[in-house]
Amino acid sequence: MVSNAKWIWKNGENNENTWMNFVKKFDVNKVPQTAIAKIAVDSKYWLYINGTQAVFEGGVKRGPTRTATYYDEVDIAKYLKEGENTIAVLVWYFGKNGFSHLSSGMGGLLFDADINGQAVLSDCSWRVMKNPAYVKPDASDAPSNFRLSESNIYFDAAQDIGGWYLPGYDTSSWDNADMICNANEGAYGILKERIIPQFKDYGLKDYENSADFEGFTTTEETTLKMKLPYNAQVTPYLKISADKGKKISIKSDTYDDLLYETKSVMSVYYTKDGKQEYEGLGWINGEYMYYTIPAGVTIHSLRYRETGYDTEFAGSFACDDDFLNKLWQKSLRTLYITMRDTFMDCPDRERVQWWGDVNVEMQMMMYCLDEKALLLYRKGADSMAGWAADTGHILTVVPSGTEQFELPFQNLAGIWGFWYYYDYTGDRSVIETVYPVSKEYILGYSINSDGLVEHRGGSWDWADWGDNADIAPMENAWYLMAAESCKKMAGLLGYKDDIPLYEERIRSIRENYNRLFLKDGYYYHATENEKPDDRANALAVLSGLADAEQYTGILDILQTRENASPYMEKYVLDALCEMGYIDEAIERMKKRYREMVEYDYATLWEYWDKGGTLNHAWSGGPLITMSKYIAGIKPLDTAYKTFEIKPHMGSLKFIKCTVPSIKGSISLEIRKADGQINMSVVIPKDTTAEVCLPLVNNEPPKTRDYAFTLTDGYARFVLTEGKYEL
Repeated sequence: MVSNAKWIWKNGENNENTWMNFVKKFDVNKVPQTAIAKIAVDSKYWLYINGTQAVFEGGVKRGPTRTATYYDEVDIAKYLKEGENTIAVLVWYFGKNGFSHLSSGMGGLLFDADINGQAVLSDCSWRVMKNPAYVKPDASDAPSNFRLSESNIYFDAAQDIGGWYLPGYDTSSWDNADMICNANEGAYGILKERIIPQFKDYGLKDYENSADFEGFTTTEETTLKMKLPYNAQVTPYLKISADKGKKISIKSDTYDDLLYETKSVMSVYYTKDGKQEYEGLGWINGEYMYYTIPAGVTIHSLRYRETGYDTEFAGSFACDDDFLNKLWQKSLRTLYITMRDTFMDCPDRERVQWWGDVNVEMQMMMYCLDEKALLLYRKGADSMAGWAADTGHILTVVPSGTEQFELPFQNLAGIWGFWYYYDYTGDRSVIETVYPVSKEYILGYSINSDGLVEHRGGSWDWADWGDNADIAPMENAWYLMAAESCKKMAGLLGYKDDIPLYEERIRSIRENYNRLFLKDGYYYHATENEKPDDRANALAVLSGLADAEQYTGILDILQTRENASPYMEKYVLDALCEMGYIDEAIERMKKRYREMVEYDYATLWEYWDKGGTLNHAWSGGPLITMSKYIAGIKPLDTAYKTFEIKPHMGSLKFIKCTVPSIKGSISLEIRKADGQINMSVVIPKDTTAEVCLPLVNNEPPKTRDYAFTLTDGYARFVLTEGKYEL
């Protein structure tokens, strides 16, 4: 972004949790059809044009690289009018680093709009005032935990100047803004365009029990438990009557993290005299919101605004097993609540882009979200590569203003995932971005004299939560998968000289893995309990190091060992399905996820018990099991040029599934009744599908409309664009 705009702020106001008002008036002779404003801040902003809100929570947390800031592009034309116009911007400066935000060290606003050739730029002519209603925290309250860049928000309505963003408001007593530096200079660094959409605003809504408290007056301090329809990212709202000086705190059910004894964020409101309303602008997530209200307050309305990443739930899965349906929906909700500025591990304790979580989220989104979700993964890949260029190696958590984590197992999974993403999308741009740093990371490993990789501990030697991890076979399998991904990336990009470098390492591991780890039909090296590990054996399958001769022994391990946390459980389920044991995968899935599914909550937990967060991205792997393996829809060629529909009915009588492929929606509906199976499929344009109709009693179908071949209990049809009844 090349701009003559200036970064502006108010000198000396760079404390944590600072809120700043900016106003600029200008004339427009003719309203244009489009007027793109480029806006950058540290850290978040709310934009008003002529008194109408144009953006609710703009801006992306800093850190495309260590020395860069994102900027938004917003078309403001529809908000303009002929004559005098007023731009008002409320900027929230976090003023602290977090696991997902690198602070510049000072608040700032940059605005650059072209309106019919007239440049409207941030400079010293803008009026500025520190918003007096956002006050210091109550010292008796716990702060948000150190992982979060966001603080608790305290708003004193008695100090609110109200209406400051409206065109008629008099700002003559305000200061002129101070110029901090030019665009692309100073602490804010280079400007990089935001590629993800603005967040989706679902509008103000009633809680499920809002009506229960309309007109209610508290006679003593009361905590009201307000029910959301599901776990959501929300900003809480109230309309009340009260005397001045009463403190109302608003928290969610995710506020207390009992495992780490830390807190998430809350909103605190101090009342003024009379009737009043307030919306806490910092988002909170949860399924319940708790309003703690002192005596003497009359409630007119308690509501919430749901916001979130702008993507549609484009995929679906349903069958005649309620457990599976509920688990698929919980997995979907779990994924969506871990999307915003980045993919996140959880939306309460950390809000952090751990790449092991991202790798699972990416695989999930292929089966349930529209193409706008791909942009969040692309943004993550961009930042991973950008930070690697600065630091010299791939980090597992970026952006980050605190500790710099390198978890090699997650990094290897991520490198493997780059090609998985390409397989589903054909998006070459991500491969071009990540290949150089992936190559450097893979070739940075050493090969020991035994032909396997030397263990790399990183900054945190972590393979998975859960006990008894068999590290050596897991690490070598992950490394092989990542190296083969790099080999494919090199081939795609034309780096022919790199291919032998990977082939040598791939060959070494393949020649030595079974020699060192294969024991009586399964894989084992060393664990705390001296027993084989489900995760190690699953990865041996997924890497192709195990062949069909080992499947019987591996099946026994995967049916009897339960070391995997919800993070690695996804790969265990994948391995069972890849070996052809889909019924066994369903059985294991039902056993391991039963407590989560039966628990009255919309999302899935971090651990198998409720000791961690109640919404953790990596737990949603069963969504993939159902759509990819039970419904049986997956690409055979890059970007679904050719794909397979091979449903596994087992004991099911009905499956209905939609997959939002890059080529268009793929639909399947299959029913088993009265001794026959009927299947309906929809195949997108410019694709070819290998559609497999399960046989009944091993008898071929009677249809003569389409040619087929018989194989492994299915009639296989090769079909192109259209809708088919089989």
